[in-house]
Amino acid sequence: MTSDAGPAVARFDFTRGALRGSHFTLYGNCIIHRGGTQMETVPLAGIAALRVAYERDARKLGWGVALLIIALLLFAISAPLNAFAEAAAAEMAAAGAQGVARALQAVFRFFAAVANILPLAALLCALGGIVLSWLGWTGRTTLVLDFAGSERLYSVSGRNSALLDFSEAVCERMMALKR
Repeated sequence: MTSDAGPAVARFDFTRGALRGSHFTLYGNCIIHRGGTQMETVPLAGIAALRVAYERDARKLGWGVALLIIALLLFAISAPLNAFAEAAAAEMAAAGAQGVARALQAVFRFFAAVANILPLAALLCALGGIVLSWLGWTGRTTLVLDFAGSERLYSVSGRNSALLDFSEAVCERMMALKR
């Protein structure tokens, strides 16, 4: 029994992400996913459904906004906290350098040091928030192949029109199949 797949109808190359370096090739009756160390052949007749969608990641967007708000709060409280801690430490130093006053002076100096670090922490939170927000807004385009008892997900970052076009070509071939 010989089954010639014929010429390739369409091809999609994964250029980024976990699947970088691999590619899909669509033939008349199958899809081949080939990478550097693996190859998988999926007969079109075995695919129950095909879905492709571009979605933004609301969770990453939410965490990014939350980190930006935390950064603003940290930056806003750093100056008043530093001023309060420095004034209290100076007051304890004026009260005397013995016993409880000396211990309180050390505690207030510690709070002043923490308050001096808060702008750096705010900057790091802001940068993390910007990165997470950007990743969430960029989103992912995901191709899902549903089989009788399982599914396979192939995902690329951003809105990828080439993956959408490849999926349309696969759908056209699936509809043309005689089952």
